[in-house]
Amino acid sequence: MDTELVMGLIPLAGGFLLDKILGDPLWLPHPVVGFGKLISRCERRGNQGAHRRRNGAWTAIGLVVLTFLVSKGLLEAAALLHPWVKIALSVVAVFYCLAGKTLIDEVRMVFEAADTSLEAGRKQVARIVGRDTSSLTDQEVRTAALETLAENLSDGVIAPLFWYFLRDSDFCKRKPLADAGGLNVKDQRSVRFHRFFIF
Repeated sequence: MDTELVMGLIPLAGGFLLDKILGDPLWLPHPVVGFGKLISRCERRGNQGAHRRRNGAWTAIGLVVLTFLVSKGLLEAAALLHPWVKIALSVVAVFYCLAGKTLIDEVRMVFEAADTSLEAGRKQVARIVGRDTSSLTDQEVRTAALETLAENLSDGVIAPLFWYFLRDSDFCKRKPLADAGGLNVKDQRSVRFHRFFIF
């Protein structure tokens, strides 16, 4: 097997294994949380006045470019130290991109809580959905949990793996990396966010 291909698969396997073992423990700082706070800060400052959509577009573009440049810079700096330092950093990056274990654990806790009582199920599902859960039936609680799992499976598992393979696999490594995705921060039910985030 090609050495370069193996070196590209190590971060994938390592990150996947870390996610399987650790998930997203509360004691471990997560860059996505920091990124979410940065988005909120940009939204508060830019989502006002007559140029909301323009501000939102620049915010989305700027945050995507910033993320790319910081990631690329860190990986290149790590490679200068030693190839294995870059690989170790890539393992951590893949770990942070995946959310498979956490998704499964959260949905499992909803079902376990719903088995105990309807009220417990409602409280538990409220942790992972963005709507009022106080009037949901038992079936609706379980359905909401499964819908959240399906929706977040794309962002938390499939998309990171797809982009990793597209960028680092032997077959695709020479093809340009084009990120057609936008920031998943728009709340369709909120006029405030609808006027700011246009994607």
